[in-house]
Amino acid sequence: MAASVERPKAGGRSGVGLALRHPSMARLLFAFGLVTAAEWACVTSLAIYVFRIGGTLAVGFVGFRFIPGALSSVLLSPLVERRFGVLTRVASARTLLLAGAAGCVLAGLPLEAVIAIIAVDAVVASPYRTAQSRILPGLSREPAELAGAAAGISMMKTIGQAGGGLAGGLLAAIVDPGYVMAGAAAAMAAAAVITVGLSPDKRRAHARWAAQLKDGLTAIPEVLGHRESSPLVLASVMRTLVRGLWTALAVVVALRLFHLGSSGVGVLQAAAGVGAVIGLPITATLIGRARLGLPCAIAFIGAGLAVSAVGVFPLGEAVALVIVVWGASMAVADATSLSVLHRLLHSDTLSRVVGVMEAFKLAAEGVGALLAPLLVAVFGVRSALIVAGLPLPAMVLVSWSQLHRSDRAAAGRSQIVALLHRVRVLRSLDMPSLEDVAARLARVEFAAGSEIIRQGDVGDDFYVIEAGEAEVLVGGYPVGRLTVGAGFGERALLRDTPRTATVRAVSALTLQSLERDDFLEAVTGQRADQPGVAASPAPRGGVDVASRSLADVLADLTLLTGVDRRHLERLAAGATIEQWDGGSVVISEGEEADAVYVVLSGRARVTIAGLPTADLHPGDSFGEIAVLHNTARTASVTATEPLRTCRIAADEFLAALPARPDPMVGV
Repeated sequence: MAASVERPKAGGRSGVGLALRHPSMARLLFAFGLVTAAEWACVTSLAIYVFRIGGTLAVGFVGFRFIPGALSSVLLSPLVERRFGVLTRVASARTLLLAGAAGCVLAGLPLEAVIAIIAVDAVVASPYRTAQSRILPGLSREPAELAGAAAGISMMKTIGQAGGGLAGGLLAAIVDPGYVMAGAAAAMAAAAVITVGLSPDKRRAHARWAAQLKDGLTAIPEVLGHRESSPLVLASVMRTLVRGLWTALAVVVALRLFHLGSSGVGVLQAAAGVGAVIGLPITATLIGRARLGLPCAIAFIGAGLAVSAVGVFPLGEAVALVIVVWGASMAVADATSLSVLHRLLHSDTLSRVVGVMEAFKLAAEGVGALLAPLLVAVFGVRSALIVAGLPLPAMVLVSWSQLHRSDRAAAGRSQIVALLHRVRVLRSLDMPSLEDVAARLARVEFAAGSEIIRQGDVGDDFYVIEAGEAEVLVGGYPVGRLTVGAGFGERALLRDTPRTATVRAVSALTLQSLERDDFLEAVTGQRADQPGVAASPAPRGGVDVASRSLADVLADLTLLTGVDRRHLERLAAGATIEQWDGGSVVISEGEEADAVYVVLSGRARVTIAGLPTADLHPGDSFGEIAVLHNTARTASVTATEPLRTCRIAADEFLAALPARPDPMVGV
């Protein structure tokens, strides 16, 4: 056995930060950022090119790609989204398509050929997002990391759209747009290389795409006829139609109306991305608010009026600020409308409504792009902008009484959402995702003395304490307390392993319970596509201390949650990293306790009187019972494969413990 001292590394504890410190997760996020940036750089430069060659009508046909993309998301995605290497295959195919489009532009081939290739690219692109979401659970070492990755995907999308659009516009002003598209193809190729080896869990069942299609078609009249949700669905579809209109009109505005040049197109695209980023903290302030109808309506109205305002402003420099407002309004409208739907509908109905709405939104974006040239031809550019922005606020105002009734009916879940926002593993989720979790919760009650979960049992639910207090026991010994706002049970769900501790009610206890599949869907952002398809993640790999500081690893221990960063780093600095060969005995039953251990990589087995009682995985601790209660070791721990552990001296561990552990445990 060899030992060495691990020095702590600086680093925050944000969910996105956790994800970025995981090598495979970071690859996934950066690849998605590259894919998004490449797509938007290509489309922006292409829109500039086709406007120069074919005018406004040609720009509209570039936006037409959303329609085949919508059809592909229904027909193609279920067939391929679980295939091995699907991310690499999709990115590789898109590399060839973008390179082909670039070659057509550089060779001066007809516009129809370029637009046809871009439409095929939209078809090929559709499985990427769903496949990516299915890969996330298999890469994550802990739920906070999984939730952080889901938030990181949203962040990468926003950054990629803004950065890609800006780069496409700026570069198209310097070099031939065909070269910009070739550069986008190179970025797509880099994304393909980065994702090699990242694949969905093969154990998941394949979706029956024909049954999905049939269910989706039969859901359309049901959704459109739903009295309370249909106004929000229609408003969301109209909002996306406006986005399609603006996507096509932005090129006309920059090049013809304000003569800002090709770089101006990129600036307008980037301004929309900045607005979307600004919208994120705005929506965060609305989490847990009882009524969302008013901010939702204001955001919808603002999204429409901002487009109309572009047609009114005499100077192009001010337009970028208006588009920032537009981007923020669009983001807030999207988040609040989804949140109201989550509050309003039962989870089964919600899935059907959101599925239909997303399909209509994709199609509406393509229709909006096609309508833009018609509006310009009939009204002129300025009047077309004014007309394009007015239907959305008009629809909201006309349906306000119905929206108000829907909001009032949905208002009861706000306190639960606020409670969920306090749970560390869910803190990275955005507002609609938290609302979705709240829609799937079930309230359960336990009398004092009841066991909610038992050590060694199979994990089936995740729990959040709404009222009361519970204690955590390992091997029958108390090791921590849980109070209101504590979430527990996630570790067994994520790892697909037995419970590592018992949680028992100290007082009458009211819990919110979330089923295993719903929990995993919440932190990945991917819903199950049919009943009975379990989201079973594979057993996790080791905690990589090269990408996570040891202080961060220690912060996840039940007993050390709530210890301030300074004390954690002091513990990490004094800890010893030890390597054990398979078969080595780390601690023996009956011996004196002098340290607490944390598994960093490998596996170990716990035995009592020679009988196996549990397996230890990376991130698990052991030896704390004897240290806490000043007793002899109650069990033996043996490495079942090459094992790496962190050893913390007993006196240093006890000195770091808070008087009352902060409510959080993963069991």
